[in-house]
Amino acid sequence: MLEERSVPRGLLDGVVVGLLLMAVFTAAWSANTLGTWPGAVGTVVTALSVLVGVWFVVTAVRLVRVRGRASTSTTPEEERWRKRSGIAFGWVFTLEAVLIVVAANVLSAVGRPDLVLPAIALVVGLHFYPMARIFRRRVDTWLATVLSAVGLAGLLALLLTSTDRNTVWGLVACGAALTTGAYGVYFTRIAGDLLSRTVPGA
Repeated sequence: MLEERSVPRGLLDGVVVGLLLMAVFTAAWSANTLGTWPGAVGTVVTALSVLVGVWFVVTAVRLVRVRGRASTSTTPEEERWRKRSGIAFGWVFTLEAVLIVVAANVLSAVGRPDLVLPAIALVVGLHFYPMARIFRRRVDTWLATVLSAVGLAGLLALLLTSTDRNTVWGLVACGAALTTGAYGVYFTRIAGDLLSRTVPGA
């Protein structure tokens, strides 16, 4: 049996944040189907995403409850990496937010508000590429590629075809929700491993 304090608290905290963010984003993306796919379909999609989000939140709470058992000791190298990655994450997150605001305003100003949602999906997808390098996670590269493709496909469909906006927005919302949901499942698997290392029999 592994010692209870073998889990780094920084890793545990990062997984908690990841789970909470994916819970919010998965529900938020899916909620777009309520306006674009009126009726049962949008309601079911959103309800399922909310349930998945609740699962992520419950898992995060379980981690928070064992946080006191996690180790706070770090090597100087680990501490430097933590600070560098935190700063880099802040810059990427800020740039992402700025690009989303700019894209939304520019597209609305030129009379193409229909492009806003897929453009946001594309920006969010692209922001995962630097995340993969910052946090040394291959999964971020896969998520970046999938979500960027979803956003780009939505943009091309609206620019080059006569596909109804609501249809495109609903599909983009579902694709984005599935992507963030998959990320949440990834964090959930890590959470399970952390719990098994801090709570015997978990």
